[in-house]
Amino acid sequence: MKKATVIYKNIGYDIMQYLHESFVNSVLYNINEKGCYQKLELDNGCSIRFTKWNDGAMPFYIILFNPKGKYIFELDLSMIIYNNKFYDWHLKPPTNKTNFNVISKELGEITELPEKYINHVKDLKKIIHSGTKTPKNGFRFLSNFSWDSLTTKLLNLITSVFNGHKLLGLTTNSQFIETKEAPNDNIDEYQNQRRHPRKGQTQLKQRLLEVYDAVCCITGCSTLEVLEAAHILSHADSGVNDSENALLLRADIHILFDRNLLKISPRILKIYLDNSLKDTEYWNLNGKLLRKRNDGRRPSFEYLNIRWKNN
Repeated sequence: MKKATVIYKNIGYDIMQYLHESFVNSVLYNINEKGCYQKLELDNGCSIRFTKWNDGAMPFYIILFNPKGKYIFELDLSMIIYNNKFYDWHLKPPTNKTNFNVISKELGEITELPEKYINHVKDLKKIIHSGTKTPKNGFRFLSNFSWDSLTTKLLNLITSVFNGHKLLGLTTNSQFIETKEAPNDNIDEYQNQRRHPRKGQTQLKQRLLEVYDAVCCITGCSTLEVLEAAHILSHADSGVNDSENALLLRADIHILFDRNLLKISPRILKIYLDNSLKDTEYWNLNGKLLRKRNDGRRPSFEYLNIRWKNN
């Protein structure tokens, strides 16, 4: 239950980060009060919020507002089915006429949703406490899509909704518009991604949250906001985003790992701390074993061995 909640909260944060990077001159704020996690202010005066809905009974919604703070359109993240790096997401029919016309133009007619999808959504809503109502009919948005395809289609949809309400003046960065374990970089992209946000980083963290049950694989910390995807061999050196080249670490542990003050033996996955940390609160981690993944795989022996020998 805890893992699913963390994973879906992370999806919301990642969507907000993507929209922030995509809308020119947007400003992203961490709110974390009154049921709102984040707010994205756009340069035309509109805003997008990652928030709870219905007095907090439904925790993960992306909601669009006009410049006067009036609600325009909502996206229910509990309608997303995440399965092994791919996503299904269909949309409830909006009651607002403008929204309905925009969605119809983008996605076609309302259709009967797949029974398997409906049942998955029902089960998910129970787990993450996001209401009980699951529509049997709706707009088919995407099925078995990658994260990059999901965000691309979502950006186009959100832009169309704002335009449909005649809330114009939004500019997007074209570089974010389309690219399974997370993709590795090809040669042409590699140097460019040293300077720009990495495509695979979002998928990588999502995958690590899944295989490590949404807890730091060294400390057991389950606070999403401080969990990070830590490469074993740095992305800048390897270009490899596969989850076997990464660990899910609490932010301070990630720093120790990157500075080689915390090492992991490649064979038995035992944790060794630098002697400089002997008189610190971290020393109780020395000699512990790395938490196992839940999929039977393990961090790459090859990558850990290279790091072990070179540092």
